[in-house]
Amino acid sequence: MSNKVYIARNYRSKFDAAGKAKMDCETILENNGWKNIGFKQTWIANSILGTLISALGVTWAILRLKSGSTVCLQYPFNKFYGYCLWGAKLKNSKVLTLVHDLKSLKGKYGHSDKEVKLLKQSDQLIVHNDKMAAWFHEQNFNSEITNIEAFDYLHTDNPNAKRTQTDYENIRVVFAGNMGPFVYELDGLERGNFKFDLYGVGYDAKKVKDINNTILDYKGCFPSNEVIDHIDGDFGLVWYGNTLDSCDGVTGKYLMFNNPHKLSLYLLCDMPIIIWDKAAMADLVEKEGIGFSISSLRDIKDRLAELTPAQIEQMKQNVQRVKADVQSGQFLTKALNRLS
Repeated sequence: MSNKVYIARNYRSKFDAAGKAKMDCETILENNGWKNIGFKQTWIANSILGTLISALGVTWAILRLKSGSTVCLQYPFNKFYGYCLWGAKLKNSKVLTLVHDLKSLKGKYGHSDKEVKLLKQSDQLIVHNDKMAAWFHEQNFNSEITNIEAFDYLHTDNPNAKRTQTDYENIRVVFAGNMGPFVYELDGLERGNFKFDLYGVGYDAKKVKDINNTILDYKGCFPSNEVIDHIDGDFGLVWYGNTLDSCDGVTGKYLMFNNPHKLSLYLLCDMPIIIWDKAAMADLVEKEGIGFSISSLRDIKDRLAELTPAQIEQMKQNVQRVKADVQSGQFLTKALNRLS
């Protein structure tokens, strides 16, 4: 058995967007020679049964864990992360933690000494980006830390997916996800050569101020395994909060540290990115030439108007390069290799 191992778990659904990143990471680990010592990955919606299966799988994994191994844990791991740490210490094994989410960086939770204490027991950490790594260093972590840079999104292109050529007089900016309050404020923007196509949950047509003079076009909500084939646009918008002028609130501030899975989704839909300039991933977007950053949504009109068709096409070519890495699991693979 390989001395590099991980523990698969139960997810509520095979097609649940919330679990997509973690399920993909398990596949990428396997592709890189890491072996699952728990039960096989399952997709049982019943929370009680699913939790029981995960608990038994973790216990089985700890029993099988060989001394001197390296075990990769994905955090958070429900109630089992601490249990896995205990088992790894018992078996004199090293722990690599792949961080997906941090309560301590979400305003509604505040700093958690318990969370920090738990994560400090990890020997190695894969975190989202430089901004998140800096936060870990501020907490005096002695672990070896590297960045994933972007979350992979394993997917095979559907040749039948609709991809319409860009109309430069009517650029389609896509927003996919939960419809935050800022969405309905978009109609207050000065009109330009753009409109917004919306995909996701929570859309309320009654909140549209003037249905006869709106630049919002709601396209519907689709399962996570199908949405890539339905989204057809020119740019993908990464924005959260209540206002047009800044990403505010809990989700907005978290964007300063977080790698949203939404960005990877947009790349798989062949779209360059428009992102808040204070977001952690704005650096990657600018560096790779896969879009542009803005401080306010009011800047969209001028930024899109000044782009030439040749510049937009170059962004789309850059997207294809980064997309190839995202859909084949290269970002996690590179992070793993840096720690080996």
